[in-house]
Amino acid sequence: MASAVPALSCPIRFLCIHRYTPGLRKGGSNPCEQQWLGKRGKPVKKMRLIPAARAHQIARKLQGTPGVTVSVL
Repeated sequence: MASAVPALSCPIRFLCIHRYTPGLRKGGSNPCEQQWLGKRGKPVKKMRLIPAARAHQIARKLQGTPGVTVSVL
């Protein structure tokens, strides 16, 4: 029997960037620094919830930056 409860989705996310030291291979190494980003794409001290669409938009903009891995959680 089908339930009346809608499918669960998370419309808000966290955005984190991992910065690596230059010349360090990323495979299996630990990130040197983690930074959390807020709604405007600026670094913040604590994890902040931001709308999922905005998080993915900022992540696409940061994609391909040398020495950086972007995570949307």
